[in-house]
Amino acid sequence: MSITYLRLEILRLLRNRRVVVFTMITPAVLLLIFGGINKSQTIDGVSGASYVMVGMALFGAMSAAISTGGTIAVERGLGWNRQLRLTPLRPGGYALGKLLLSLLVALPPLIAAYLVGVLALGVRLSAGVWAQVLAGSWLSALPFAALGLVIGYIAKPESVQPISGLIYMLLAAFGGLWVPVEIMPHLMRTIATYTPAYWAGQVARGPLFHGELSLRAIGVLLVWAVGLAVIGLRLFRADTARA
Repeated sequence: MSITYLRLEILRLLRNRRVVVFTMITPAVLLLIFGGINKSQTIDGVSGASYVMVGMALFGAMSAAISTGGTIAVERGLGWNRQLRLTPLRPGGYALGKLLLSLLVALPPLIAAYLVGVLALGVRLSAGVWAQVLAGSWLSALPFAALGLVIGYIAKPESVQPISGLIYMLLAAFGGLWVPVEIMPHLMRTIATYTPAYWAGQVARGPLFHGELSLRAIGVLLVWAVGLAVIGLRLFRADTARA
C-alpha cells in the first residue's frame, strides 16, 4: 500500500468536513438524550451514563467505518478505480487503504462521545479502564470497516448511502448499542448474539464490568472481521477482473 495514497485519502476526507462533523455529532447528541435519561440508573454496578456512553461511541465508530468503506461504490461509479490502474498503486493497496481509512475515521466519534460523557454526564473512570475502553472500542470497528468494503463492492452509487444507513441502524438496534440487550424481548436477545455489534459491545463494555477485555468477545469479532474481509477480497477480485 502507498503511504502517499493513504495521506491523500485522509486529506480528501478532511476537506469534506460535513461527513466528519456528522459522524461526531450524531452519537454525541444521542448520548446526551439517552445518557441523561439513564444517568441515575445502574446496570450490575455500572452507571447508566457510562454504559450508554460506550454504546453510543461504538455506534458512531461503527457507522463511520461502514460509511467510509461504502464510498468505494461511488468511486466505482465514477470510474476512479480504473484511473488508479494507471498509477503505481497496486489494486490490493486501494482496498487496504480504504480499510485503514475506515479505522482512522472511527476515532473522532469515539473521542467526541467520551468528551460528552465526561463533561456533560459526569462519567468518571480510572485511567486503565479508559485505555481499555478506547482500545476495545476502536479495534471493534475492524469488522465494520470490512463490512463497509463488502457494501462498497455490491451496492450501486445511488443506493450505497441508504443501504449503509439501514445496516448500521439495524446492527445498533439489534446489537444492544442503544438499549441493554438484557431488557430486550427474548427473540431480539437471541438475534443480538448473532450480530458483530453485540460482540463489539461486549469487548468495549467489558472493562466497565470486569476491569478487562473479554477474550471470547475479541475472538468472535476477529472471526467476523476475517470472514467479512474474505468476502470483500472475493468481491474486489471480481470487480478488478471486470474493470
